[in-house]
Amino acid sequence: MRDFWRALRFASVNKKLTIIAIGSSLLVTAFELVQPLVFKSLFDLIEKNLKNGTVGTVPASFWYLFALFAAVTLMQHFAGQLSFYITVIWYNKTREALSKIVYAHLESLSLSYFENNSTGKIKERIDKGIWELTDIMETTLLDIVPQVIFIVVASTILFSVNKIFGLILMSSIPLFVIISLKYSKQLISIQDTFRDSIEKLSGMMTESIINIKTIKSYATEDRHYNRFSKQLLDGVVKDIAYFTKRIFMNFFRILTMDFAQLAILGLGIYWTLTGQITLGTFTLAWQYTNRSMQPLWQLTRQLDNIQRRMRSVKRVFELIDTDPEINDIPNAKNIKIKGGAISFDNVTFSYKDKAVIKNLSLKVPAGKVLAIVGKSGSGKTTLVKLLTRFYEQGSGNITIDRQDIKKVTQRSLRKNIGVVLQDSILFNDSAANNIAYGKVTAKQSEIVAAAKAANAHDFIQKLPEGYKTLVGERGVKLSGGEQQRINIARAILKNPPILVLDEATSSLDSESEQLIQTALWKLIEGRTTIIIAHRLSTVMKADLIVVMDKGKISEMGTHKDLVQQKGIYSKLFEIQSGGYLK
Repeated sequence: MRDFWRALRFASVNKKLTIIAIGSSLLVTAFELVQPLVFKSLFDLIEKNLKNGTVGTVPASFWYLFALFAAVTLMQHFAGQLSFYITVIWYNKTREALSKIVYAHLESLSLSYFENNSTGKIKERIDKGIWELTDIMETTLLDIVPQVIFIVVASTILFSVNKIFGLILMSSIPLFVIISLKYSKQLISIQDTFRDSIEKLSGMMTESIINIKTIKSYATEDRHYNRFSKQLLDGVVKDIAYFTKRIFMNFFRILTMDFAQLAILGLGIYWTLTGQITLGTFTLAWQYTNRSMQPLWQLTRQLDNIQRRMRSVKRVFELIDTDPEINDIPNAKNIKIKGGAISFDNVTFSYKDKAVIKNLSLKVPAGKVLAIVGKSGSGKTTLVKLLTRFYEQGSGNITIDRQDIKKVTQRSLRKNIGVVLQDSILFNDSAANNIAYGKVTAKQSEIVAAAKAANAHDFIQKLPEGYKTLVGERGVKLSGGEQQRINIARAILKNPPILVLDEATSSLDSESEQLIQTALWKLIEGRTTIIIAHRLSTVMKADLIVVMDKGKISEMGTHKDLVQQKGIYSKLFEIQSGGYLK
């Protein structure tokens, strides 16, 4: 229930528009309440004429009442269309505002959130959750509230006209609600497991799409299809169980509605024939009963839908309630980099209670190139993630030009660090826009200059539309080497004072590697640079090479020094330069 009230509070994102939308819905309800009262007066007039024997004459009051009824009917239709139009605007504006809130929060989350949650799962939560949250607000504020008001007012009016009619209607409503509440808890439990199943299904599909090359390469389509089918069947079974339970609930609710309608119909006809009530009173009772049952039925159906939707809404709230693991301190300042000297002082970092970096101290002079090598899992990439504050060190300090990176804004820190990764991610946009990603104001001449420096200009010109060619999602229309050269061009255009190259050439063929290494050293010139690499050909020119092992520095020196030390680096160099693995 707490999550439900929380969902309604989101209506404040468009407070004025929400008030207008609710007001238009209540206006329609007011006309619906007035109609049966005018009907009563019309039928009482007919009955009075019949009793007085003035069948051949039409009293003047009839025309006034008929004109009033016509006016109320027309105004109700007009108000209904106006309310619908306002609701459409409210719905879209509210969904837009919610999407911005959720998306902004998603971008604020730390990298660890995305490492621990699949793309499909996150996307399903956001897409489904925002739609469901907006639907809940619309249903509650613009449907349920007016319907409840109609039922309460109609019951009160009917009770004032005829107490027995009023009691029949008033007693059937609580019984209807009790039956609904009894089954609702069971339905929520089933729906929770169904939503879990659907999220897993969405994750499977997204994973298969992302890894379709691997699936086809290994001819494992059947394996993934069988897994998908099994998960799909699980969702189908749970959904059938949900609707089976709903059928039983609806059966008893319909009985309650039928009892009230039959009781009022039977008593109304009997009392009218025996003269105990007027024809207008019977008409009023019958109209209010029917009109109350319809919104009551809609009300419970809407409550059922709200219960189903709340599962998705809870998932969105879980996302919104997830705090970034790394936050800027109050009044954090933008970092100001002159030379770009980097210092790690007794830095320690643990991931899931496992020590990854252990009391590491290291200095990178301004404008120099540091290379980090070592076995997989030795802590190389973690060190870079600590520098960019994707992870927060447990103890120790990391400074750039003597500025503690914990005391500056993350945004300014990352704007001053250019990163070229092994898995170069390109957007489904033009080659030019991908290059200009870090500097959207760049001129075409600057983009071309950066592409030339990255040895990318020649192949881009050969694309169907040159720099305007769409590279496809994740750059699938380009080869690995071409993707990486665009990525390097992006870093060149950004022109950062500090550069990080994380396995930038490890997945490329020798020819592409040679082209990219040439481009990389153009990019490196004059910048403080950290290179992480398995291939020692990439790091031999570095001013300082650090060999990491189990989260610590085991060796340090130039290429020449380390080869002579006959340690880990020397063995790695011997293996790679020999052209074979021992």
